[in-house]
Amino acid sequence: MKIFFEYMYYRTTKISTTGSVSLTICQLLLLLNIYFFLIMGPLGIRRKLFTIEYIIVFALFIGIDYFNAKFYKGKFVEFEKRWGNETKKQKVFGMIKIISFIIFCWFLVFINAWIYNRYK
Repeated sequence: MKIFFEYMYYRTTKISTTGSVSLTICQLLLLLNIYFFLIMGPLGIRRKLFTIEYIIVFALFIGIDYFNAKFYKGKFVEFEKRWGNETKKQKVFGMIKIISFIIFCWFLVFINAWIYNRYK
């Protein structure tokens, strides 16, 4: 998974300078999906999020973004050496994987809500 996140950072940074933020959002969505699955699923707790939970999610976003910014700082050149000489076919396939992963992260939120009947 680490190499995929590195590749995702590299590709999203090549498109725009917000590669760290897009990576952070996907990582946060994965964590939130696990949280929603556990809270709404086996534990059977069906309720709206409390204010403290929104604050925790925001703090988690800031923390993950800080970690990503610190971890990936100055590594773009290394990633450019590793993936800069990809063929057009490899680039397209890599972008398809990244876009599929982003859609999957968002899709899981809706699937969790649908499975646990949150659309009332």
